[in-house]
Amino acid sequence: MNRKFLSYAFTLILFFCFGTLSAQEPGKEEDGAYQDLSHYSRVFGHDKLYRLYLPRGYAGSARRYPVIYFFHGWGGRHFKDDNAKLEYKKIKELVDQYQTILVMWDGNIDLSEPRPYNVGNHEDVKFNIQMKDYFPELVEHIDSAYRTLSDRTHRGIIGFSMGGFMSLFLAGKYPDKVCAAVSMAGSPEFFVGYPDNQELYPVRYTFINLRQVDTRIHNGNTDILYYLNSEVHEGALWDEQVNLQYWPFIGGHMVDRPGETKVFGSAMKFITESFKKRSAEAASAAGIKSRVAASATATASSAPATATPAAATSANLRPAAPFAPDSWSHYDLYPSFDLWGYQVTSDKRDPGFLFLKNTGQKGFGFYTYRWLPAGPSLPDVHATIVTAPRYIPFVTYHLARYKRSAGTVSFDSLKSDGEGRLLLDCGGAGEEIGVYRPTDDPEFVFLDYSLRGLHHYLPVGKTDELRIRLFNRGGENRLPSQIQIRIRTKDPSVKFADSTVTIKVYPGQRILELPSFVFSCNKKPPPHAEPADIRFHLTIGTPASSTRDEFTAPVFFQAPAFDSIRVDDGRLIRDTIMGSGNGNGIAEAGERVLLYQGSHRLRLYTEDPWVPPGKERLADEMIPGRWPDGFTLSSVVELSPDCPDGHTVEFLAGYETKTFNPIERKLTWGRVRLTVRHIAGNRRN
Repeated sequence: MNRKFLSYAFTLILFFCFGTLSAQEPGKEEDGAYQDLSHYSRVFGHDKLYRLYLPRGYAGSARRYPVIYFFHGWGGRHFKDDNAKLEYKKIKELVDQYQTILVMWDGNIDLSEPRPYNVGNHEDVKFNIQMKDYFPELVEHIDSAYRTLSDRTHRGIIGFSMGGFMSLFLAGKYPDKVCAAVSMAGSPEFFVGYPDNQELYPVRYTFINLRQVDTRIHNGNTDILYYLNSEVHEGALWDEQVNLQYWPFIGGHMVDRPGETKVFGSAMKFITESFKKRSAEAASAAGIKSRVAASATATASSAPATATPAAATSANLRPAAPFAPDSWSHYDLYPSFDLWGYQVTSDKRDPGFLFLKNTGQKGFGFYTYRWLPAGPSLPDVHATIVTAPRYIPFVTYHLARYKRSAGTVSFDSLKSDGEGRLLLDCGGAGEEIGVYRPTDDPEFVFLDYSLRGLHHYLPVGKTDELRIRLFNRGGENRLPSQIQIRIRTKDPSVKFADSTVTIKVYPGQRILELPSFVFSCNKKPPPHAEPADIRFHLTIGTPASSTRDEFTAPVFFQAPAFDSIRVDDGRLIRDTIMGSGNGNGIAEAGERVLLYQGSHRLRLYTEDPWVPPGKERLADEMIPGRWPDGFTLSSVVELSPDCPDGHTVEFLAGYETKTFNPIERKLTWGRVRLTVRHIAGNRRN
């Protein structure tokens, strides 16, 4: 007996022991429609199973084929998904029609666990095994064992339910490996990571990771997840730059009706059309880069012998990676990651996100967030970033660095290695790094903003001034005497008196403070958990070119006062103590408190200087618990030990209520005025 047979037999025995084997046994081929196979996984330390479909004509040709991966849902395996109602034999007809290889992976972590993927609520994240490590391993196996087109423009993902979440999570994790993803009735958010270090990954705030991926969302009108996926859709619209198709349909939590493959076929059609489009774009881009590089080489060869490679051309033309975008941004919840040829290694130990912003030829921003969107930073994180080999080897480049914590710009220089990479150290408090040579043109990017009184929450119902600062992270060649900046937003609640300003630019000026944009905002608080912030876009024009950037700003909504506030300062109010203090139910300086409106825990928003944002922690709970999707978050805030006695903190606050089938989380907004007392002896460090 060979190893494959022993692995199969052992799997069957375990299935019968645990009672999870369906009537359709793994390994059974239906008229050659598919094969159930296995490969040894280094990530898991044992054989992993998968179902393989090969298109008609595969055996008789030398042709290479694109690959689509399918991710099953809760309780499913590579050979079954009871909720999806897949017609496995008929799917072979789709594989033949679209001439693609189809791989159904096995997301099972442990045979005793029906829940796949090691994601979910805190108690569901049980293993150190990470599916983000297994996916590239499976891809490597398929590419080595079968005749595949192994570039990203010929690889896509379809996922159902929990697998739908995984399709958007992994496509966002690896946009350099995947060009298209479909989420069918996908879960909207889960905790992801390790048992001792996990973070909530809300899909609606992470479409920035998917801007290079063609994305499709299926949402059934009677699906239990309908409202939650509507929130995800709103998040995609809020991002504006993701390539999205949203497909609402009549039906429940399923892929297809029994006996049909129409919906699965529509997903495969979307993926294969993306293959064609992205391949054409990549070929065109490669041709342009090849011609430009050839021209640059010719220029360099005709330059005087004393000219250095840096002086021979006015731009760096080396691509970051095959088909890499000119500029990209990315959130990652793991301490280290590789993307588009960049390697990021950090000492992040706490839950949270690393963020590379506007990563391009002339630099990037590096930030950290405890949660999304725009949580406080992880200031103690340090990272080493090795760029893609997109610079000229053995050439010294200038660096301009703005550190947010110090508010200052510093200058340095760095020599690229033999491959054209740069190695830089960054701090988690946030910084912008410009990489340039004297022959480079300027490149202006958004740095930060403030309002009158230096606040960041947009006021509702009155006129204010938006004050924006830009950072020149490029060189000063062809530095214009002035630039024009236009601001816009698709949110109709914001109106500008004048959306365009002009400012003079002086040599040596790295930070530009723009004239104020006068605006008004009448935004209403959202009824669900869709993104509530406003996204702004900037177009920064010079005589030679223009650049674009963006930022988001929270809103301090108008809302009635909450009238039944209770304080958890170590006092049991409902089921669990979240705050810490003397437990007398009075907000006192130095305590950590969670506020209740009646029995509802509140999420709090404030810019009061006596409530330090870096000290806030989020408490999460699942309401209801029958189907763990859609987390409710509330705030545990610290009242500064030095807060004056009698000081009143004004919070914008909100709480969620939920129905179960479908799950609809409704937000109720209000204002809280909390008076902080200062009792002698109660201060603490």
